[in-house]
Parts: sequence; structure tokens; C-alpha cells
Amino acid sequence: MKKIFPLFLISFQVFAQNPTFESFKKYPFPTELTTSKTGSKIAWAMDEQGKRNIYVAEGPEFKAKKLTNFQEDDGQEITSLSISDDGNWVVFARGGDHGSNWDDALPVNPSADAKPFTVKIGAIPFYGGAINYATDGDFPFISPNSKTIAFIK
Repeated sequence: MKKIFPLFLISFQVFAQNPTFESFKKYPFPTELTTSKTGSKIAWAMDEQGKRNIYVAEGPEFKAKKLTNFQEDDGQEITSLSISDDGNWVVFARGGDHGSNWDDALPVNPSADAKPFTVKIGAIPFYGGAINYATDGDFPFISPNSKTIAFIK
């Protein structure tokens, strides 16, 4: 009976708290984990207090490196994350609100910008550099030779 009582006490203390939206929002939330077809490279998107960025790591250490540096909670998702077969590029779609009850033809615009960010296809070198936005589009797929990206527009 001694072992059950402390567990019950801890459970009661956890449920007795009044969590706020901000307390849930402060925890990082990873999504879109992907791997390279060869080698030991991984990439994932991370939502940190609403700021969504891409991280990469390479084995055997798998030390995380922040690849993008989006500083605002602007509501723009990072989806369809993939690494090219040659391991040189991370390709993704940024923008929109996939999986919501929202008209996909309209951009997500929580800050009411005069020119809202539309869903765009982006590519960034695996080891860092500038983001290259190809065009408006969604669901990118990298060709096996790593030179072409197909997508829906």
C-alpha cells in the first residue's frame, strides 16, 4: 500500500493544476520527420511556441542543427518535408493549414497582412544557406536524380 499512495498523490497534483493555452504552447512539437534514402541524414519540422522551423541532423552523432530561422508565429505550416536522394537538398512546402476546416484556396493570414504568404515550394541546402522559393505550389516530390521537383499547383 505504501507504493500506491505516493503515485496517487502525484496524479492528484498534476490534475489539480489549471493549465493555460500558453503552458501547452511552450512545449516544442516535432512533425514531418523524414530520412535520406542513402546515408544517415534526417530532417524534421519543429513548432516552438508557434514558430515553425526545419532542423536537420546527420549520423552517427545526430546533433540537431536549425536550418531555417523563421522568427514569428505567423501560422504558416511546414509540410511535405523531404531530403533529395543525393542528400544535398531539403525540400518542403511552407504555408497553408493542411488538415483544417479552411478553404485551401485562401492563404492563412492571422496577422491580417496586406500581402499574405501563400503556399510555396522551398528548397534549402542540407548544410545551410538561403531558402530558394521556387513558386506557389504544394506537395513537392523530388525526382530520383535530385534535379527536378514535381508539385501540385
